[in-house]
Amino acid sequence: MISNPSTRRRVSASSRPPLSFALAAVIVGCLSTNETLAEPVTPAVPDVARPLPLSAVRLTGGPLKHAQDLDAAYLLKLEPDRMLAHYRRLAGLEPKAEGYGGWDADGRQLTGHIAGHYLSAVSLMWAATGDERFKQRADYIVQQLKEVQDAHGNGFAGALENCQEQFGEVAKGNIRSGGFDLNGLWSPWYTLHKTFAGLRDAYRYTGNQTALEVEVKFAEWAEAILANLDDAQIQKMLNTEFGGMNEVLVDLYVDTGDERWLALSYKFEHRAILDPLKHRHDVLGGTHGNTQVPKLIGSLARYAAIGDEGDGTAARFFWDRVVNHHSFATGGHGKDEYFGAPDKLNDFVEGRTAETCDVYNMLKLTRKLFALDPDPRYADFEERALFNHILASIDPTDGSTCYMVPVGQGVQREYQDMFHSFTCCVGTGMESHARHGDGIYYVADGRMWINLYAPSTADWKEAGAKIEMQTDFPEGESATATIDLDSPRELTLAFRRPSWAGEGFLVAVNGEPVTDLPPPGSYVELKRTWKSGDRVSLKLPKRLRLEPLPDNPDRVAIMWGPLVLAGDLGPERRRGDRRNRRADTKPQDIPVFVTNGESVDQWLKPVANADGAEFRTDGVGRETDVDFLPFYRLQRHVYGGYWDLFTTSQWEQRAAEIAAERERQRQLDLATVALAQPGNMQSERDFNYQGEDAWPMRASGRAGRYGRGWFSFDLPVDAEQPMALVVTYRGGQRRREANFEILIDGQQVAQQKLDEGRPAKFYDVSYPIPADVVAGKAKANVRFQAGEGKSIGPVFGIRMIRSGKQPEQN
Repeated sequence: MISNPSTRRRVSASSRPPLSFALAAVIVGCLSTNETLAEPVTPAVPDVARPLPLSAVRLTGGPLKHAQDLDAAYLLKLEPDRMLAHYRRLAGLEPKAEGYGGWDADGRQLTGHIAGHYLSAVSLMWAATGDERFKQRADYIVQQLKEVQDAHGNGFAGALENCQEQFGEVAKGNIRSGGFDLNGLWSPWYTLHKTFAGLRDAYRYTGNQTALEVEVKFAEWAEAILANLDDAQIQKMLNTEFGGMNEVLVDLYVDTGDERWLALSYKFEHRAILDPLKHRHDVLGGTHGNTQVPKLIGSLARYAAIGDEGDGTAARFFWDRVVNHHSFATGGHGKDEYFGAPDKLNDFVEGRTAETCDVYNMLKLTRKLFALDPDPRYADFEERALFNHILASIDPTDGSTCYMVPVGQGVQREYQDMFHSFTCCVGTGMESHARHGDGIYYVADGRMWINLYAPSTADWKEAGAKIEMQTDFPEGESATATIDLDSPRELTLAFRRPSWAGEGFLVAVNGEPVTDLPPPGSYVELKRTWKSGDRVSLKLPKRLRLEPLPDNPDRVAIMWGPLVLAGDLGPERRRGDRRNRRADTKPQDIPVFVTNGESVDQWLKPVANADGAEFRTDGVGRETDVDFLPFYRLQRHVYGGYWDLFTTSQWEQRAAEIAAERERQRQLDLATVALAQPGNMQSERDFNYQGEDAWPMRASGRAGRYGRGWFSFDLPVDAEQPMALVVTYRGGQRRREANFEILIDGQQVAQQKLDEGRPAKFYDVSYPIPADVVAGKAKANVRFQAGEGKSIGPVFGIRMIRSGKQPEQN
């Protein structure tokens, strides 16, 4: 039963001529803050532990503060009018500046998403820092979106070209829906969600009433689009990624008390995913990761708002499955953006793993779950994901953020061009590093939970208390909290004892040790009458340990406390850099460790005269020992996150296999007449690459090319010898079904269908070439052509070889 809160609404909207950025920011910021749209809803399931608001927490040092500062500087360099250009053009208004490019360019996949992300980010950064410049930018963007909405005249406030026309077809029930395609638009609800979320955050974090007014009118437009669709049509539409539309509509209901928006949130209830989760069935394998996580954030928001137990069950079960059965040691999950089978990660850790958007959204889900149920396992995951993946996703020198932060062997990160690419992970990165003060401190009824150890201050107003946390964490091992009170007061301070903090963990109050400490993975609860100047000191000793994959105990991540250690395999290979080929390292060249079952602290040693966070293997590396650093610190390098362990006898067998593979490769090289490297600019020039609907890509640092049309190369041949074509593929590549023909000078020599279920490794397939195809020729055109509705490859190497000298294939 849904309650019936007050639904009184009053929208105050006044038209204004275009203003300069600075002047508009001042005027909008001065709009009456006494006017409200409605009366907000009291949640049916209130927080047990309320997070201290961002405005009450200030970071004072450490890597989280550094990331926040880099993000703040980046946000101030971006130009709001460039992000708003396509919004204005689509509304028939003159743009005030040239729009940005990349994914946000006019007519591109996600036009307008960056302005939404940015509005959220500056609103969050205003709360996190108190810097007035961020509020001015938020106010200005809101005013501009209102002007855009007024120009449309129907509540619409987006920037996607053809959006209203295609949604008009959706409204009639003419729905063509796929994974990312809705009536020819790329995830349009996902894109519009960013604008909805930005307006919500501007209202919630800066108090901008106009933002709420614009959001309500925008929701009315969405409501009209979906009004006449039946359930089957709605579910068909939801087969296309829709972001967190269910979440923003629940939030709009909570902010206004208008039950229309709660009802509309159910129009984004994707039952194919959510119904099994409500019954505790894991159906995640093969689904797109960041399509699913926002759905469960919305489910949890609705559970809190109205107490729907199915929503709560789905969110909690989803979190458990992702964290405990689908995630890597860094807190990331997914390969090529997709979930795999639960607990089957051995063949899943290589390649493009761990998308940053997913981790950002998992942290949002985690923080809310903790607020509703303050279980330390939620805080343990937040610490893991934050200090490994999220910190690793930003370059500490220039603030570039990463799309993928891979965890495999011989991998490197996907840093973005911050002023040109504007991918989804650039957008979530804007928000992510503004949120670092969130989730550190929670309070309720005279009790504070301290979840993360980061240099910071907390203003606990209801208790008349301030906390200052000084710590050298995450690489150091000490933390001290100093309490400042208006007057002595009885309070409970609950300091988290992380699950990794075993022997040597200490707590002292004003120098007096606390006895009878609880076990790891719990809270040290200190209830007493506190006075100003009281100090709580903690020692958080970190120990080395191994964390194996669930389906391979001999493939491990090396942990140091909560930190994953990454092995340094040399500087990253930049695109076009032909001198540094470390990122093209073959599997047989990745070092392994012959440890004979010894504990990790016996063969991984601290580096002398280092800061304690640098290690090196001691005599166990084959073919070389390896230097290790915390995963988040090893930027702009090729690295390994997981490592293979062997006994001596296992290594002898493996060494023989490696020797055989090297000999096979040597023989293949001897037989090679020509080798083309698809996706490599110089090689493609050398062999006259041609193609349509084909794109370059990389996997495990190696260049390749895939497509939905065709591509070709001109390769030399030796007409005096029997010839064969050897093509290199890679298992585990998720693309549209790969089924294509291979033609040489127009004659088909093979029909190839690739198996996605193969392990994520490179492999060769040889195709004999009929002698008459190359007779009398010096070169031949090799063409790959996709079947109808199918795709090519990806292809990572094309060799023309003398088949009489062809080695045995692997």
